[in-house]
Amino acid sequence: MILVDADLRVRSLSQDLAPGAAAGLVEVAAGQTALDDAIWTDCTTGLAFLPSGPGSASLLHPNETLALVAIKSLFDKLRGAFDYVIVDLPPLAPVADARTTTNFIDSYVYVVEWGRTKIDVVAHSLSQAREVYDRLLAVVLNKADMSVLQRYEQYRKSFQYGR
Repeated sequence: MILVDADLRVRSLSQDLAPGAAAGLVEVAAGQTALDDAIWTDCTTGLAFLPSGPGSASLLHPNETLALVAIKSLFDKLRGAFDYVIVDLPPLAPVADARTTTNFIDSYVYVVEWGRTKIDVVAHSLSQAREVYDRLLAVVLNKADMSVLQRYEQYRKSFQYGR
């Protein structure tokens, strides 16, 4: 399995997992670095990671970069070398980046932040990205307040038992 940071606008995943990366996705796609030289592997977990690369910070139009044939070819190589290719993308709503990946990504998992992402924003962004919606495997609710969720669970149980 390999994790790829394809959020070329906010490189927080790369900064957390490979802060000293001299090359990544952008440099490999541009032919400046070999793929094997850009992949980081965690010694403890064995997780392979391809950072976005320092070149992504200077991109004017990351969505155009993700639409390049070279990016698709890179993902074809990754698909051949790894059983699973997990890709971190920017949010679907404000930018077109995720929509440009439908030519090389098979399935999507939509992550929604508890208490911050509005339901109508989720519905609108998915309705505007039909190719993403058609390949949606799941929606994940992250940063959930478990104490509040427990209250909903109590309500659900009492409703079911009352029937």
